[in-house]
Amino acid sequence: MSRTQPSSRLRVAPSRQELQRARKPGVISRDASNVADILLRAPVAARRHAFKHDISARERSYVMREVERVTGSLYGLWRDSPSGFVEDVLGESIWSLQRDVLDALVDHKRVAVPAGFGVGKTHLAARAATWFVNVYPVGTALCITTATRFRQVQRQLWPHIRKVVPRAGLPGYCDTVQYKMPTPQGHDFVAAYGFSAPANDEAAMQGIHMAHILLIVDEAGGIAPAIGHGTNNLLTGGHAAMLAIGNPAMDDPASWFEELCIEGDAPEEPTTVTIPISSLTSPAITGERVPYCTDCPPNPNDLHTLSRHMPDQDWVDRTIRAYGQDHPYVVAKVYARFPKGGGGLVIPPTWIEDAINADDPTGPGWHRLCDLGLEGETATHTVKEGAWVRLGVDVAADGGDEFAIARSVGDVIENRHASAGAANDDQVKVAEKVLEEIHAAQRLADALRSPHPVRVKVDKNGIGHGVTSMLERWGENGRHKAQIVGVMVSENPTQDDPGAVMRPYRKRDEMWLATRSLLQPDPSTGHGRLRYRIDKKSAAQLSTPKLLSNAGGYSVVESKKQMKGRGMKSPDRAEAILLAPYEPEPINPPRRRGLLN
Repeated sequence: MSRTQPSSRLRVAPSRQELQRARKPGVISRDASNVADILLRAPVAARRHAFKHDISARERSYVMREVERVTGSLYGLWRDSPSGFVEDVLGESIWSLQRDVLDALVDHKRVAVPAGFGVGKTHLAARAATWFVNVYPVGTALCITTATRFRQVQRQLWPHIRKVVPRAGLPGYCDTVQYKMPTPQGHDFVAAYGFSAPANDEAAMQGIHMAHILLIVDEAGGIAPAIGHGTNNLLTGGHAAMLAIGNPAMDDPASWFEELCIEGDAPEEPTTVTIPISSLTSPAITGERVPYCTDCPPNPNDLHTLSRHMPDQDWVDRTIRAYGQDHPYVVAKVYARFPKGGGGLVIPPTWIEDAINADDPTGPGWHRLCDLGLEGETATHTVKEGAWVRLGVDVAADGGDEFAIARSVGDVIENRHASAGAANDDQVKVAEKVLEEIHAAQRLADALRSPHPVRVKVDKNGIGHGVTSMLERWGENGRHKAQIVGVMVSENPTQDDPGAVMRPYRKRDEMWLATRSLLQPDPSTGHGRLRYRIDKKSAAQLSTPKLLSNAGGYSVVESKKQMKGRGMKSPDRAEAILLAPYEPEPINPPRRRGLLN
């Protein structure tokens, strides 16, 4: 078909005959230049169709060479089509909302994506970074990635970037948190890097200049306001854009991310757009037809679509049953909305997540459990030499349906046992299981050279009273050396501070509030004082009870009966975790002046 002949579709490339002269090696023909010019001017959809279907693989190399000459980048054809870059250049599969997010970066300075669980947030952010630094001339574009913690930058986002660059044959190479590309002069240019900034470091987002900048804020729900507002310093000149993506904050009604998402919904802010991706929009739930997965290793016997890796209805149903329909965790991680009234919980979910994700200390005096040579100690988290070893035991009293044991070694708390069934009605069997854990705790205390005796806190309600008595008798008979502390959670606290902001009404309330204070982030560090190595069920139970108050002004934790009334199970694992570090009375009572021992 000649150029003067009419066409029944959009014409974006010359005829096949005109491309023949562009096939000679070493020749930059006028026709290849014309093809590149036509493609660059064509609408995105027509350009991509023509590039894939109207031009042969051999001809593409000549056209891309001409594109590089004109745009300064071999991949300049995809400068206005991030989703096209992912599909055509990286050869990967994406689904509709991922495509919308990527392409929004072309026309908006700020793209806010409140996202649910498992919808490919970090995967998407890594592809955006790879696209941006490859469609501009090397040395003119910079991508910066950040998150609440450096560990999130290093271990979540950058492994995706390090994986895709060599697999797609892109120029340059990646180290831990840097993507370096060769300049025409043969030098390495840092085209992308990752960092995290202290919450109060207002200058962290200053002094960065480049013709084209893309800022990617991963886990945006936890970004401090000072850092979030400082991003405006980068979004000036050239093509400056920001992708802020993450789960909505579960307990911060004035978070920077929520403010940004609200701004993106306002028509008077055309430079900002908000694209929510709830777990309910997952193709595994909606039935959206999606491409085959190209991220997994090739296996002809296991062809599957992207939907396999995404949340399905079973996950949604299980999550709602575990937390409750209106729980902040469900609102944020299922519906991708910002919870309202999340402060009504005793322990905010993000404090628990922070404790679960807390880094393990290393250095002199710290030992991994699995390195101590103790039978049954296979965990890899670290514990401190000389730390106090304590156990918390909830024996399924007050109608509870699980018998649970937790262990505290210094600042780290872990699950040790949980079981349900009729066997838990046998006080002897329950006591023997606790005794088994006491012996394991004593071996651990000896290995850590702890100067403190093992302390075991047991909820004495119900059959717990008999279990406590049995353990005390076994201690007197020499079957163990632990201190047994029976805790009657329905009693009044031993001490009361009338001036305290939160005054617990009963010991159960005191136990919950004590853990709340240990998990509350310190303003100077942004983190609490505990590390949790617990299962998901325990985490859900810890963030379920509501914080109430009675007529006397005391703080009251929602009772197990009230929780069951709204469809929640008894938080037995959570209360074992609370009992482990809890001390109902001072271990060393203060001396009174003027009295002799």
